Amino acid sequence: MRLVLVGGAAGVGKSTAARHLLRSAAKGPLLIQWVDVDALWLHQPWRVDDVTTGMLHANLRAVMSNAAAAEVDILIVTWVFQNEAMHDVVRRLAPDATRITTVQLHLAETSWRQRFKSDDVRPEIDQFFVDRYHQAQATPVDHVIDVDGLAPGAVAAAINHAVGLGRFPKHQ
Repeated sequence: MRLVLVGGAAGVGKSTAARHLLRSAAKGPLLIQWVDVDALWLHQPWRVDDVTTGMLHANLRAVMSNAAAAEVDILIVTWVFQNEAMHDVVRRLAPDATRITTVQLHLAETSWRQRFKSDDVRPEIDQFFVDRYHQAQATPVDHVIDVDGLAPGAVAAAINHAVGLGRFPKHQ
C-alpha cells in the first residue's frame, strides 16, 4: 500500500481535491481510498488531551491497517500537516513497508482568507487558523502544489501528476 499525505491550511481544498481523485479512480485499475484525519476525531466539546489524541491514533491506525488488509493500492490521507511531526505521526501508525509520499497544497494568504471566509460553516479566522496557515505553508514535503486560480479538478490532476496515482480521465 502507498500513502499519499495531502496537506495544506484549512480551506485550501484538500477534501475537494480528494473527492475529485476518488471520482477519477472509479474506472481505473487501482483501489484508492481517502481518509480525512480531522473526521477521525470530530468530537464536542473540543479538547486535545491524551485520551482524545489516543483515540485519533487508534482510529487512524485502524483505517490504515484495514485498508492494507483490503489490499487498497493507495490511501489518500488529508490533514493540515502543519509540521513534519504530523507526518511522523502517520508514519509511526502506518503498517510496515508502507510507502509514503507527501504533498502540500499552497495558496496565497489573501486567496486563503477569501476562501475561508466564504465558507459559512467555518468559524471566524483567528490567530489559531492564521498560525496553522503559515505553518502549513512552511512544512517540508516531497511535492508542493500552488492551487491559486486552479479549479478543484485541476488541483486533483496536479496531485495525480506529482505523485502518479494512475489513470486519470481528462474530462471530469
